[in-house]
Amino acid sequence: MKEKEILEMQRLIDEGVRRAQCRLLQRAGAANQSIVVYRGGKIMEMVPKVEQSIPYSNEGDPLARRKQR
Repeated sequence: MKEKEILEMQRLIDEGVRRAQCRLLQRAGAANQSIVVYRGGKIMEMVPKVEQSIPYSNEGDPLARRKQR
């Protein structure tokens, strides 16, 4: 693989991880739950703040589709 292809693949992976984190925070906020994460050698509890103007939708969420089966 060329260096340019490797960098593009890494960018796509990073973007996918960021989107998954955002979706996880949205789901937790919609369910009024918190998330416990391990960062920098410490365990932290994150309480997501969800704006009321953004409706939560399970559409496009593979985990939600799996639960409906």
